[in-house]
Amino acid sequence: MMIKSLVGRLTLDFIFIFLVNLNVMSGILLVPYPLNLLFLAISSLKWEDPVPYNYFSSDELPNVTVQIPIYNESNIINETIKNLANMIYTPQKITIQFLDDSTDETSEIINKSTKTLFEKGYNIQIIKRSNREGFKAGALSNGIKKITSEYIAMFDADFQVDPNFLMDTIHYFKDNPNLGALQTRWDHRNLKYSIFTRAMSIGLDGHFLVEKPGRKRKNAFIGFNGTGGIWRKSVIEKSGGWSSQTLAEDLDLAYRAQILGYEIIYLAQKTNYQEIPPTLRSWIIQQSRWSKGFSQNIRKNFKNFIYNRTKKSKIQGILHLTQYLAPLLIVTNTVSGALLLFYPANFSLIFSCFGLIYFVLTICGIMSYIIAVLRAKRGLFQVFFIPCFLFWGAGLVIRMSIGSISGLISYGGTFVRTPKFNLKNENAQKLIIKEPIPIDWILFVEIFYICILGLASFHAFQLGVGFYVQAFYYLFITCSLLNMVISEFFHAFSNYLSS
Repeated sequence: MMIKSLVGRLTLDFIFIFLVNLNVMSGILLVPYPLNLLFLAISSLKWEDPVPYNYFSSDELPNVTVQIPIYNESNIINETIKNLANMIYTPQKITIQFLDDSTDETSEIINKSTKTLFEKGYNIQIIKRSNREGFKAGALSNGIKKITSEYIAMFDADFQVDPNFLMDTIHYFKDNPNLGALQTRWDHRNLKYSIFTRAMSIGLDGHFLVEKPGRKRKNAFIGFNGTGGIWRKSVIEKSGGWSSQTLAEDLDLAYRAQILGYEIIYLAQKTNYQEIPPTLRSWIIQQSRWSKGFSQNIRKNFKNFIYNRTKKSKIQGILHLTQYLAPLLIVTNTVSGALLLFYPANFSLIFSCFGLIYFVLTICGIMSYIIAVLRAKRGLFQVFFIPCFLFWGAGLVIRMSIGSISGLISYGGTFVRTPKFNLKNENAQKLIIKEPIPIDWILFVEIFYICILGLASFHAFQLGVGFYVQAFYYLFITCSLLNMVISEFFHAFSNYLSS
């Protein structure tokens, strides 16, 4: 009996030590991300867009290919094509390349709608593939084989292209052979559609008005966002071309080009309008793909990046590439902390310290997004949507964690497109309701996580004041995930009834 008791005690002690170390390490590793976000936010306050070295004369304007990868975009593609017809540039110098992998009526819409572009003098290429091999990266690689121009402007199918886009951006490449690509800011065509789109716009504004200009001011690497920018064709080829090894093929190419020494210019004042994912499910699809893609880029580019950068830019690059590991650290920290709450000992001092750290880091994040809102000039009232953004964002921690783990383990994967609805259309609401939302195995992992954090938050309140911050922290994530799960079940049930 004594031996069994001793073994049991040693096992409990081992589990306890393991959980404490896991909790402390994950907590420490989380600290740099919100601190750095605030650092970038402060840095971004002094950001000014660069100006071109020189300008092309009207006769010198180079030929440009506009690439639009498309997959089943029947809701939006007709309006996109109408906007393309308004571009202010010599039409004969523009080739518009529709990379159409669609399997629905989108192809027919493209064939009909492009007649206007033909009449205006644009060169049109409609490229169909027999399969979606390589998904978006595969379509771009296939399309570039048929491009003769040196400059490639890229837009997703939901982008409302600014008519002046090419005239305002192409001059940056004049007398600047080191410039590999140019990225502009995304603005939001459906910002006022709902509380959800207003809230989620804050995350995108944080990326484009805080992170990107902040990193550029520190001469750190930035990513290309896959749309709303221009690439030099020769740089794409020298950097190894588009690769389907990662689901963030744009980030992959951007890092490979910058490792070779090419620059990517960022323009915060030049915008094109895009559609914010208007539902939880479409946001889940987008963020899950990005989390996996970022982790795949850690596998693919981290080693070459580390060996080719200065110390300061290495720190920014590490935090950039690994940012989607933060949700995994949150899950690790909360699960280990929740289990420790039930251990028969008093950890009020430890948890009070961690509670203070969480509070300070939360304030750092909120201040960063306040700066993003102010820089976006959307009105001070937008600040009140920050808690909504944080609430809905917290509900994605499990899916982003699983996406990150998957990306660290394997390359490639299925590129699941983010659904677009053309929310200016009078039938937009009906289209959103009919959005398919499958019940998958991750949903049950989320339910299990909810149970752990829910019990832990209830127990923490019972333990006293020293555990209150921890209790509210767990409760916040619990409620966010519960909202996500209920929403998914509701929509899945609604889809079942409608079918």
